Amino acid sequence: MNKSEQLYQSLKEQLIASTPGSSFRTVRSIMDDFGVSQATVANATRRLTREGLLCKHGRRCMEVSPTVLRYRKGAKPVYCLAVPRWPSEYYNMVEMCFLESAEQLGYEYEVLYFDWRQHVPHKLEQPKVDGLIVIPAPRLMVSEDTNALNSLGIPYVIFGGHLPGMALNSVSNDEAYTGAVAAHHFCELGHRKLAVLFSEPVSEGLLARTKGFRQFAELRGCSVEEINCGISAGEDAVKKSYLYLRKLWAEKKLDFTALFVLSDSTAFSVYQACYECGITIPDQLSVVVAGEAWNLAYRAPALTSIGINHVRLIEEAVRLLKNPDPERFEHVQLKAELTIRESTRRIAPPLS
Repeated sequence: MNKSEQLYQSLKEQLIASTPGSSFRTVRSIMDDFGVSQATVANATRRLTREGLLCKHGRRCMEVSPTVLRYRKGAKPVYCLAVPRWPSEYYNMVEMCFLESAEQLGYEYEVLYFDWRQHVPHKLEQPKVDGLIVIPAPRLMVSEDTNALNSLGIPYVIFGGHLPGMALNSVSNDEAYTGAVAAHHFCELGHRKLAVLFSEPVSEGLLARTKGFRQFAELRGCSVEEINCGISAGEDAVKKSYLYLRKLWAEKKLDFTALFVLSDSTAFSVYQACYECGITIPDQLSVVVAGEAWNLAYRAPALTSIGINHVRLIEEAVRLLKNPDPERFEHVQLKAELTIRESTRRIAPPLS
């Protein structure tokens, strides 16, 4: 190692052993003890400041940061949730679950917002991260994505995507089962003309939900219409889906009696468009939404939903991060549960 690297390593060891909030050594004392130039000290302290171990107050005063506690033996692991940078109720909800689970599951947390156009993060902004939980931007993962994640040099888990053919760990909802549960509920209520709504960017998860919904419905003799609002990544899904549905239903009479909304983040779009087009829920249209947004029960009428247990998904992701095995990969899937509220109604005897 060169002098700058040796100094950096030595000062880092001293910082980790120091009391957070205490004053650190002066530049002059470091120069004298290690026999190095002021420029070499500046390079080392700049690096330690960037890593969050050292705080600078003015030109001379340096203070030990509380971050040093994360580097000590026996400290909790630091796990980072990587989220695409664009407004989303879903991302906010997962982030809240991640933060609230930290104490119970025994980890320190960080959150990284990355450019959604990259699909996955290509670099870490946080200096101390022991594992990464990645919510990829909506599109199919490719080899370039896994290469970018592998280059970070830490264990990672893909959150919300089932990727059994790839050499990585993933945790996700059983999307096909979710779709089948929605179709089963409609069939039990006597609905025979069904529809499924794409009101977010098309992804593997949404396609799997649709496939499960369609397969169960067709087995029970029901027709399925697909409505795609044409949402692209980065667009305002709530506003665009609302405008699309309002225009569609103003021009065309409903030819289905039940609608499966693939994402809870755009449920309000459906309600607003129905209200403005004179479509009453559930008298004219029964609605089921996939998700567990906190406000589903407070809609008017309250929304029947197929809730995804994101706390359990986070538990599984953390389990995989705590026990990484480079020779073995797991693809965990959990089953969602139906909560019947007021947005669905029976229209005929159940199908046999």
